[in-house]
Amino acid sequence: MKSLIKLCLGAAVAVSLSTAAVAGPFNETDQCSSCAMVIKKYPGPKGLLVLKDKSVQKFCSARGTACGYAAAMKKTGVVHVFMHDAGAVDWKNPDDSKLIDATKAWFVYGSKVKAVMGPSLAPFATKEAAEAFQKANGGKLMSFADLTPEALGCGEKY
Repeated sequence: MKSLIKLCLGAAVAVSLSTAAVAGPFNETDQCSSCAMVIKKYPGPKGLLVLKDKSVQKFCSARGTACGYAAAMKKTGVVHVFMHDAGAVDWKNPDDSKLIDATKAWFVYGSKVKAVMGPSLAPFATKEAAEAFQKANGGKLMSFADLTPEALGCGEKY
């Protein structure tokens, strides 16, 4: 029974990661689904949504991704949400092979580290990595459930 559970969990992770691979990587001409800026021109973790209709929305920041998630859930629904793991990438040039399932991530909001389009939102694969970043850079520790439009100041369109 344990090996069957491990096999099922492994398959779920593989499907999730392969979805990120199909949806990404970010290329030099991708424009943010929220603000239309060229995504790779700006620092900080980025993110993407895979919607129920199989379309993909890409964002120039993790905060934009979280705000976009809230809007997409109201409209079409979201199958997956991925963001760069700030604990595993260069802040100025995130590596697309380091996209994580944001629903399982920990976040630091409003640190002293600069991002595009308002306060930074730094996603981390582990709570320990988020806490270490918070200790060094300030900000508020948050779970995915805490990332509401009100908490992030997403604006009226969300």
